[in-house]
Amino acid sequence: MMRRSPVTSRIPELVVLFAWVCSRVLYYAAGLRFNATPVAKYWQFIDPELMRTDLLRSLFYLHMQPPGSNLLIGMVVKVFPHSYPTALQIFYLAQGVTIALALLRLMELFRVPPRIAAGLTVLFIVNPGCVLYENFATYEYTVLLLLLCAAIALFRFCQAPAAGRSLAFFAIVLALVMIRNQFHLIYVCLVAAGLAWMVPVGRRAVLIGCLPAIALTLALYAKNWALFGAFTGSTWAGMNSGVTTTYQLTPEEADRLIQSGVVSPLAKITPYSELPVYYPYIKMPPKTGIPVLDQEFTSTGHANFNHLAYLQLHSMYLADSTAVIRHYPVAYARSVMIAWFAYFLPASDLHSFDEDRRKIGAFDRIFSAVLFGKFRQADSRKDLRAIKASGHSFTLPLYTGMFLMVMLPILVLWAAALVLVPRLRKKLPPEQAVTLAFCLFTILFVTAVSNSLSSFENNRYRFPLDGYYLLILGMLLTRLAAAFRSGGVRAR
Repeated sequence: MMRRSPVTSRIPELVVLFAWVCSRVLYYAAGLRFNATPVAKYWQFIDPELMRTDLLRSLFYLHMQPPGSNLLIGMVVKVFPHSYPTALQIFYLAQGVTIALALLRLMELFRVPPRIAAGLTVLFIVNPGCVLYENFATYEYTVLLLLLCAAIALFRFCQAPAAGRSLAFFAIVLALVMIRNQFHLIYVCLVAAGLAWMVPVGRRAVLIGCLPAIALTLALYAKNWALFGAFTGSTWAGMNSGVTTTYQLTPEEADRLIQSGVVSPLAKITPYSELPVYYPYIKMPPKTGIPVLDQEFTSTGHANFNHLAYLQLHSMYLADSTAVIRHYPVAYARSVMIAWFAYFLPASDLHSFDEDRRKIGAFDRIFSAVLFGKFRQADSRKDLRAIKASGHSFTLPLYTGMFLMVMLPILVLWAAALVLVPRLRKKLPPEQAVTLAFCLFTILFVTAVSNSLSSFENNRYRFPLDGYYLLILGMLLTRLAAAFRSGGVRAR
């Protein structure tokens, strides 16, 4: 087989970069601009004023989230206190270029033909959902990039197991842990155990690589346990459980359960409400002198969910959630159904994107219908509930990604067969088999955690996994193309 010349081998990269530049220019011409509002308004972030003046201490006493995302954003805000939106835009654009090239490279490592790899990468980077996340100051885009880099680093480790390559891989895994609580200590341990089992010649290197990651994760958990009584990277689990249980109750159901003593009156309060709403049910803790723990509201006016009083509420919501699951599990079943419905929505279909999505509305609707099978639009999730209540539930699949509902399970099952069936796994080079197993495990782990413990924005939790789904699709298309060619040859 003839080897491609250096110039020819660069064509896929040039095509992808050209598509990225052209699409960004067109999106900009359509009116799409970088949105730094989450830094000032979203509860995932500490007060921007504290980022400027008290960053390190605020990060140490942060319990509502792992510190990684606030560290990244906080450093930008601290260095560029008055122009951080512009600095963040440059940072996110750089991530966008890197994501495009990393996705293409990952597929090339799996021997996906250049045309298929470049085509899938282009479709992904011009996708409205991808561009909206690139222009939105949240951590999903960073998680997507880290996942792609983790797969590439793992592939390299499997090619030549060494301590340095293992440290590089687990450093990326640690970064994921420090940004998203979905990547739990359990996730790190299972990845390390699986890698030691699948790459026996690299067990010593795996041990050297994973121990620092596990130790630093344990240090974060131990700090939160010592300071806040919670052995975790995020104390939101309790209140978040209310979203999947008490929040799913109708007013009549909530009243009945409260009157019967199954749940507390807190069941009628929407989780993540402002602190004054909860005054009748909590005892305000004494001031600590640490702003990130004492502020009820940030300098920008939104609730500070890192306030110490919320720790009481997390315990109360968790108790109510446990009671609902035991005595009225239908409420939790509703949450799971909503979670899976939202999981298959196109990445652009997010309430936070409503204003920006209107600027590219026509293109987004066409793209979502043709590529994802979303044939009907709803103005809000309330409209979807109204459709369900009217007895027309059979039409609801038209409002989510019908193609995704079919294709994503097929990709997962096919990848699982490649990994688990010995006859099929032997056909894969070892580095492909191990890396594919990691990608598949990550998809299943994050999806199970997200859809079991949250509701409403589950397509947001899926988005960082889309790179892995595309890799599997690229592998499948490669197999189908090879089978078609061999069939054509036999026919002749």
